Amino acid sequence: MAHSELYAQIDRHAYTNALSKCSPITKGFFALSALIISVSSPSIFVPITVFVVSTVLVLYFAKIPVHFYLDMLILPTIMLLLSCLFIALFFGYGQPLAEIGLPWFTWTIFKNGITLSVTTFLRVEGALSCLFFLVLTTSITDIFITLRRLKVPKVLVEMSLLIYRYIFVFLEVSAKMNTAQALRLGHAGFMKRIRSVALVAANLFIRTLEQGERTFIAMNARGYDGNMRVLEDLSHPRKAALLGIALFDVALVLLIFFTMNIGVV
Repeated sequence: MAHSELYAQIDRHAYTNALSKCSPITKGFFALSALIISVSSPSIFVPITVFVVSTVLVLYFAKIPVHFYLDMLILPTIMLLLSCLFIALFFGYGQPLAEIGLPWFTWTIFKNGITLSVTTFLRVEGALSCLFFLVLTTSITDIFITLRRLKVPKVLVEMSLLIYRYIFVFLEVSAKMNTAQALRLGHAGFMKRIRSVALVAANLFIRTLEQGERTFIAMNARGYDGNMRVLEDLSHPRKAALLGIALFDVALVLLIFFTMNIGVV
């Protein structure tokens, strides 16, 4: 998926999914509580449960297309796999699982390292599913309105909104520059590719800054005075939904106590 389309796709699904009218407080409470429990759990079964429940909510209840959800999940999962592979091969202590004799040293793979890598992978996958649930079912406007109602300082809320927007501006400018280089055979060889990457790195910040200045001028022309005013028409959280999420969190905590002694390897 092109970076220039990602922002529009996320926003479209956030506004049109089947859970878009639910209270953002309810969705945020579920996502944050499940995320915290997932990343802090010593048991592998809790993040697995969180991942399955979040994925079911995203695909079945929110009606997010499967291919789009997988497109968002695949890249961070690949990066996570590489990181966890590095942890498994080069970290750990205690009981060795395998020892490989090399000319300069003995490479030892520890059982503890394998356990740590698998646990880390599952924890992060559970956390990713929670974040994607919140992002794909709740518009960024609703999230920041909720933060305002929770008395988060206004300057932090508006800076976060601008940062979120300019992440995609940065990616869009980068994609356009990369396409322009490819059309001019800037990636025809290894040395040309290296030079093209260096040129993008040198000019990307300047181009993005110019785009940001144009956006700021457009905002001032529309009466921007330091406050972003939006229509605050959010549904109220249902007590039954909040209670159900609390019971789910309690069940996850109990699952930790019952399974924390079950090892990976």
